[in-house]
Amino acid sequence: MSMAAVQIRKDISQMVRPPERITVTEASKRYVKVRTASGGVDQWDANLTPYMVEPMNCLNSREYDAVVFVGPAQSGKTQGLITNFMAYVIKCDPADSLIMQTTKGTARDFDTQVVKRAFRDSPELKKELAPGSKSDNTYDKVFKSGAVLFQRWPSINEISGKPLKYVLITDYDRMTQNIDGEGSPFALSQQRTAKFLSRGMTLVETSPGFEISDPKHKPSFLHEAPPCAGALSLFNMGDMRRYYVKCPECNDYFMPPPAETGLDFIHDRDLFGATETIITRPVRYVCTKNGCLIDVKHKKQMNQTGIWLKQGMTIDAGKITGEPVKSRIASFWFPGVFAAYSDPTAMVEKYLKSYREYDITGSEENLKTVINVGFGAAYLRRNLAEIESSSAYSDRSEALNRYFVPDDARLLLASVDIQNGKTGRFVVQVHAIGKNMEQWVVDRFDIAFTEREGKKCRVEPGVYSEDWELLTHKVINSSYKTSDGRKMLVHAVSIDTGGNGNTTDYCYQYYKRLRRLKLSRKVMLIKGGSNDSKSPIIPSYGKDRDGRKMLDVPLNILNTNSFKDKVSAMLNRTVTGGLYLHFPDWLPESFYDELLAEKRDVNGKWGKIKDGSNNESLDLSVYILALCWKLGLNDAHFNWEKPPKWALPIANGNVRVMDADEARTERQAVKKQTKKPAIKKGLTHTQRLIAARQAKRRG
Repeated sequence: MSMAAVQIRKDISQMVRPPERITVTEASKRYVKVRTASGGVDQWDANLTPYMVEPMNCLNSREYDAVVFVGPAQSGKTQGLITNFMAYVIKCDPADSLIMQTTKGTARDFDTQVVKRAFRDSPELKKELAPGSKSDNTYDKVFKSGAVLFQRWPSINEISGKPLKYVLITDYDRMTQNIDGEGSPFALSQQRTAKFLSRGMTLVETSPGFEISDPKHKPSFLHEAPPCAGALSLFNMGDMRRYYVKCPECNDYFMPPPAETGLDFIHDRDLFGATETIITRPVRYVCTKNGCLIDVKHKKQMNQTGIWLKQGMTIDAGKITGEPVKSRIASFWFPGVFAAYSDPTAMVEKYLKSYREYDITGSEENLKTVINVGFGAAYLRRNLAEIESSSAYSDRSEALNRYFVPDDARLLLASVDIQNGKTGRFVVQVHAIGKNMEQWVVDRFDIAFTEREGKKCRVEPGVYSEDWELLTHKVINSSYKTSDGRKMLVHAVSIDTGGNGNTTDYCYQYYKRLRRLKLSRKVMLIKGGSNDSKSPIIPSYGKDRDGRKMLDVPLNILNTNSFKDKVSAMLNRTVTGGLYLHFPDWLPESFYDELLAEKRDVNGKWGKIKDGSNNESLDLSVYILALCWKLGLNDAHFNWEKPPKWALPIANGNVRVMDADEARTERQAVKKQTKKPAIKKGLTHTQRLIAARQAKRRG
């Protein structure tokens, strides 16, 4: 038999041979050679990156349809998951496969810098290439087995119509997440491998690249990643494996966080508030189990003890227990501080320098890169990072009785927010105001229901003008108990005029009715404005439907950005006194969530962190602070030692404080003033409406 015939027989046998039953790690040790730091070529060594063994071995497991690996640069993830798995496919399980890069240019660069070098350094791989010049193109490799390795980029034309056993996506978070409107690279890749059932595999490997969308998110699971797009979202869809290492100080296993918090270092600032970049003491690892500080020289030793635990599993005294989450996606999130080729001290230096740049210029791009690529963590914008979680405020709540006025209060102010639609209601908040505008939340409630024709109905401020009358006795003329058994009347009320339907018109009509009852002096109508004026309140007037000013309806336009800054400053006060806001322990957690529902963006504008979230607590606190400004309580000339009679201490003759008999007389007078006119029975609906209008005119 001629040599050519022998070679043909060998080539045909390559095409029909069964898969070699070894793991990806075993194949890599056997067939892959890599360049060393000295420039030589050596066999790939799993001991250098022991944390890559488990993710690699999941790639040829029929238990999983996909493997997702999120980690930093310098961790060996591309070598282990892309190059080594490519070698496994070529040598052990020949099949059509695709490596997806971010762009056509990066696909070309990857072929030059990674694929071609792998063939050059690993003779066992090179000899599998089919003969002929056309078998080794930039974007296609054809092998003697008949298998083809495609190198492509996110384009529907490049990945559609190809049944592929393996799709390997690299740098996932740097590519478009919606390919030509057809779906994400991950979803489309899984469609390509679906034909092979449990033998197909989709790999995603990347450093985080998307920002955290909700800084107040509370994880449901210990291993859960924060809410953000990209690979970390895929991680949460999988079995959520996190990396644990053994502490050489306490001998307990702990989970290093994939962030700068995994290292102990000093973050100092200079006299101008900018970050100092000098590292003043050795950088050390932090044991999150017992707080031990560990010399970074132990990194290699600790990596040798490293293990991956799925969500639901725990390790104590070296014993693993728990029921792991089951998923067809094996997902891994690796902390950058333990990457084999990283230097913790250099990482801290880059972090401090990029933070200093942010402090001085406001630019976050380099800081984001350090967090994403260096530490392998998702990035949270600095203005969002400064937002406290709601628990920070609920934890400081005090044992204050609802409906009771604190002894240090000088007056009561209320605010009303308008909600329309299916959950239509008036949302009311009442604060007690003390010396120097120290504040206590006294009450918070909804006016959600009323009675119409003998039936209980939902309040609709933009539909029924008469619903506004509920505010008169429930808010404007309301009173709260003092510790000595008397009552303190609400001094003033701010009412939001914005809303759907006829809300604004009905609000103006209601104000005019209050003028006739001589109650309008207690009411401040407000409207949120986008003005950037230095004045936090701009006096104006309401307008009728023809756009004409109504001089009998004063309207106050608020610089909401300015007032929200002031409320934010109040929340940041940690010492009681002027402008400190006290929270009673009866407030629900939702109150604090509403209080922190907005953030200030880089342009200085406040807006909701998450669309659709409620922000009533924040708005109502703004309206009350605006009332304080309107009353002049913020004025440096306001004398709290000799204030107006309505701002005197409770025990010193405050005119808003009355005994039980006075309060009862006041309520009866108000009830008589606001009593609805009687309408004769037996009339048609139209006649009843006409009679009601006539009665109002007579009133």
